[in-house]
Amino acid sequence: MPTYVCSIPKQLLSAGQKALMAQSITRAHHEATGAPAYFVQVVIEERENSTLFLGGEPQGDHLWIRGDIRAGRSAEQRAGLMQSILRDVARIAGVDPSRIWIYLCNLEAGDMIEYGHVLPLPGEEQHWFDELPAALQQQLLALGVKKDGFTL
Repeated sequence: MPTYVCSIPKQLLSAGQKALMAQSITRAHHEATGAPAYFVQVVIEERENSTLFLGGEPQGDHLWIRGDIRAGRSAEQRAGLMQSILRDVARIAGVDPSRIWIYLCNLEAGDMIEYGHVLPLPGEEQHWFDELPAALQQQLLALGVKKDGFTL
């Protein structure tokens, strides 16, 4: 958690642009919420132009991003997060921001399991990490996480 699913027109982005998009969403979420980057998942799904409809009419040029995030973030945090994602994705994809729609959906932390453990409340990530088995801590550290680097 969080999980961002990005629905984009087929062949809009190169592999490099997709990687940049995933990195920018990860960074934006971490900076806005303080949650460790190893929680952030980004799924980029390419679609055929005819699979997105607006007003019952086929559309092919919109990018849609749905982020399922842990509840407990302020309205200001959520708005700043969405603005950061909007700005970065528009730049990376080379599209007008009006073509990008972003929805954030709040889920209670106790409603999710990742890495085999129920997720912590926002602000409890350090304690959660400390309680993980040593092997799993090492796995997360290998993802570039610094145990003393949580910004909570």
